[in-house]
Amino acid sequence: MDKKQLKISTFNDALDQIKDGMILGIGSGSTIELLVPKIAEKLEREQINITGVCTSNKTAFIAKELGMHVVDVNDVEHIDLAIDGADEVDPNLNLIKGGGGALFREKVIDAMAKRFVVLVDDSKLVSYLGETFKLPVEVDKFNWLLIAKEIERSKGVTAIRRMVDDVPFITDNGNYILDLVLNKDIEPFAMHEYLIHLIGVLETGYFLDVTDQVIVGTPSGVQVKNK
Repeated sequence: MDKKQLKISTFNDALDQIKDGMILGIGSGSTIELLVPKIAEKLEREQINITGVCTSNKTAFIAKELGMHVVDVNDVEHIDLAIDGADEVDPNLNLIKGGGGALFREKVIDAMAKRFVVLVDDSKLVSYLGETFKLPVEVDKFNWLLIAKEIERSKGVTAIRRMVDDVPFITDNGNYILDLVLNKDIEPFAMHEYLIHLIGVLETGYFLDVTDQVIVGTPSGVQVKNK
């Protein structure tokens, strides 16, 4: 099975958790873009209704095109269930997210959710955060270079401004992303606390102690890891 098939194999366990009347947080990225049409099919097949709150403009567009009811995050006071992907998952179900650049909005919605479920293929499982993926950090355009230099000076890690086709990547919030090259000696909780207090940092791609369940697609079948 290729990675796409492994991702799709996780969908049934996630779809079973979507119930009539829910406020559903819908994430971002390649996995979720495959999942959203399946959610729409479930709603039509079972004749149920949900309210969707999306973590990116792209996800919201796809959901609306499929006839789903989507509202702004400020229009709801809670989220019953949030479903998203991840770039890395460690043994304690801590995550790195933000490969698609929507980490701030993802964190807002995931923190609001009563239950947060993550869908990944087994290539995303790591022994420590940063093993296979850089840590995204959303930063203000105004002082991004000063932030990058400060992180490199203080923490000894490389901070790279994300580029797409030789143009700086811009988030839905109008900011830049710095991708940090981590090593196994960096403690995620301490690193997050350091980064979040730098002036100009909006949020980090560390998602720590927020995940309730990770559904993993593997060649030998689906594995469910609970908090």
